[in-house]
Amino acid sequence: MGLVTSWLHRCAVIAAAFTLLAILSGAWVTSTRAIVPPPSTPVSIHLTTASIAAGLVILLGIWLLVGKVRALGWMLLAAAIAEGGLGSSTAVISQAVLAHILFALTLVAVFRTSKAWADGPEFVVDQGWPSLRSMGVATPVLVMAQVVLGAAYRHKAMGLTWHIVGAMVVALTVLIVGMCTMQAYPKHRALRFAAVLLLSVVLAQVMLGIATITTEMLAPDNVVPVAVILSTMGHVAVGSLTLASSLVLAIQIRRNVQKAVEEPEEGETAVGA
Repeated sequence: MGLVTSWLHRCAVIAAAFTLLAILSGAWVTSTRAIVPPPSTPVSIHLTTASIAAGLVILLGIWLLVGKVRALGWMLLAAAIAEGGLGSSTAVISQAVLAHILFALTLVAVFRTSKAWADGPEFVVDQGWPSLRSMGVATPVLVMAQVVLGAAYRHKAMGLTWHIVGAMVVALTVLIVGMCTMQAYPKHRALRFAAVLLLSVVLAQVMLGIATITTEMLAPDNVVPVAVILSTMGHVAVGSLTLASSLVLAIQIRRNVQKAVEEPEEGETAVGA
C-alpha cells in the first residue's frame, strides 16, 4: 500500500469512527427525550460529533474522487449532503436512516482502501441454489429495511411488532448466507472473515435488542434509567455495524465468487463444434 493510499485509509477509518460516534450520540438524544426537562449535554455532543463527521466524510469523498474511486466517492458526498440538509428539518426518521447508510459507506471505504483489497480477489465458483451471489445482494437490502423499521419504532412512527418480525427475517437470512459461505468456502480468508463478522455482529444485535426491550418494559413510567439509554445506544450502533458488515460481505461475494458455468444438456452440441 502506497503512502497516499495508506493516508486515505487512515482518513476512512477516522471518518467511520466519528460517524459511529455521531450515531451513538444521536441514539443518546433519542433515548432521553422522555426526560423533563431534557438534558442539553447529549444534544451538544451530538451536534459536535455530527459536524466533525460531516467534514471528514466530505473530505473522504473528495479524496476518493481524486483517487479514481468515483462511485463510492459520489455516494459518500451525496449521503453527507442529504444528511446535512435533513439535520435542520423535521424528517428525523430519514435522518436516522441516512446516518446508518453513511456509516456503512465509510466502512466500505475503509475496506476499499485496505491492504486486503489491494492484494486482489481470490476467485471461486458459485455453488448451489439459490446462488450465493443472489443471497449476497438480498441480505443488505433486508438489513436496510430493518434499519428503517427500527428508526420508525424509535421515533414512535410505528409499533414494535414489525420491527421484531423484521429482526427474525434478517437473523434467519444472515444465518443462511453466513453458514452457506463458510460451508462452501471454508478456506477462503476474505469470504470466511466477512461471514464470521456478519454472524457475530447480528448475534450481538439480537442480544442487545432483547436487552433494550426488556429494560424499556421494566422501566417506571416517565423515567429513563441508565440501562435503557445504554442498551438503546448499543442497539442502534450495532445496527449500523450490521448494515455495514452485510454490505462488506455482499461486496466480497460479488468480487470473489464467479457465476457457475452452465453445462450443456445431454445431446446438445457445443457452438462451433
